Amino acid sequence: MLQHPQSLRAGRPPPGLRLGAVLLAAGLAACAHNAPPPPELGTPQANVLVTVKNQNVNDVDVFAVVNGVRQRLGTVVSQSSSNFEIPWDRIGPAGGFSLIATPIGGAGAYRTGRLTLQPGSQVAVTVAPVLLNSSVVVN
Repeated sequence: MLQHPQSLRAGRPPPGLRLGAVLLAAGLAACAHNAPPPPELGTPQANVLVTVKNQNVNDVDVFAVVNGVRQRLGTVVSQSSSNFEIPWDRIGPAGGFSLIATPIGGAGAYRTGRLTLQPGSQVAVTVAPVLLNSSVVVN
């Protein structure tokens, strides 16, 4: 497309380019999402949900370590899953939280390390057949 020499000298972008920039800006603004508000403390929505999927041949005992204190959550039998709900009030804003899965009748343990949580977080732990291959995901 040939541009008029006058519009090039004036430093104006071609009309098609201006229209493209306006459409791009409008499209980006339409795609913006506001984050939902955090759940209200003290409600079930603020609790932390821990899902443990046990692929190990042994049943495992699951413990939460909250601000340095170890608390038993329960047992997950081999080749199954279990959910545990922890009130946010037990974790608190310090958020010192980790999980331990210990095979019953087996050696070793899987430790998640410190997890950063917020009210309403969901934690998914997969206990692998070989403990070193276990994993954790926080949403």
